[in-house]
Amino acid sequence: MTFLNTFRIAATATALSLSAGAALAQTTVPLATWGGANHVCVRQFVPALEAALKSGKPNSITLQHFPGGQLAQDKDMPVGIPMGQVKFGWITVNGWSGTVPDTRIMDAPTGLTMAQLDAVVDRPNGLMSLMQKKFSEKNAVLLGLADLGPPAVVSKVPIKVPADFAGKKVRVFSEGQAEAVRAFGGSPVTIPFADVYPAMQYGTVDAAIIGFQGVDSQKMYEVAKFVLVPSSFLGTTMMGWAANKQWLDKLPAADKAALIAAVDEASHSNRKAIVAEIDDLTKAYRGRGMEVTFLQPDMPEYPAWQKATAPLLKATLAKLSPDVAALFQPKD
Repeated sequence: MTFLNTFRIAATATALSLSAGAALAQTTVPLATWGGANHVCVRQFVPALEAALKSGKPNSITLQHFPGGQLAQDKDMPVGIPMGQVKFGWITVNGWSGTVPDTRIMDAPTGLTMAQLDAVVDRPNGLMSLMQKKFSEKNAVLLGLADLGPPAVVSKVPIKVPADFAGKKVRVFSEGQAEAVRAFGGSPVTIPFADVYPAMQYGTVDAAIIGFQGVDSQKMYEVAKFVLVPSSFLGTTMMGWAANKQWLDKLPAADKAALIAAVDEASHSNRKAIVAEIDDLTKAYRGRGMEVTFLQPDMPEYPAWQKATAPLLKATLAKLSPDVAALFQPKD
């Protein structure tokens, strides 16, 4: 065998080896989450994403989950994702108002039910489409949305309409809620989540605005009897999943497309899981003796909420981009 033939054989073997290595190359997708492992947006979403990626093959994606804030906490995401410190993460959309000002709509008193808001999110040129444009301008890609639902008002005496807040000290956890409580004649009080139970127990506050799921984790059924979910007249908690734009754009085309499709599928699955969890919690709360009310547009109390929050909604919409504001303009 001549030297030239030996060289050719070696070169061919090397090329085949490199080709095989390239074929086996994997795209690592590091998903950053925070909070408790039992949260529905972790417990249900991550397996749903894994299943969607598996069913969406061929792709070369290996999903790595970093839970419990290993890569970043929720408060870090609005800076960490655009800067590329976090490649792909779970976010609370409401917390991005300093980065994407139009996310303030999540705290606005729109009065939409979860089903109504989902329809606004998904329709052509709807909220998802517009928010994707807004996030893209800040070097982030919004891949999915899932509404965790409006906050609940927990109290020892019935609160049905805004006038029932008059003279009451009410725990709030956002400035939008504080503005609403003041407009209703109440006194907003900022109290950490972990301190809501003793505040209700000892009468530091008369009522508390808290996430519906938090009624269970904080055992509110031991210190209160009434739960009102006033549609989204006190805003809503919108969760989502976002990626750094440069990182996503550098993925192999097939893997990028597979990831986008899988997150969309998993986020819609997550919405259904959230609704199912709310249904289960509602039954549990009622089983513990609580009176749980979900405000609906056909209920007699609904117009009172519309009237009381109309000035607040108008002021918020005036601060938003016209295209986003137009989705939520009240009908005459």
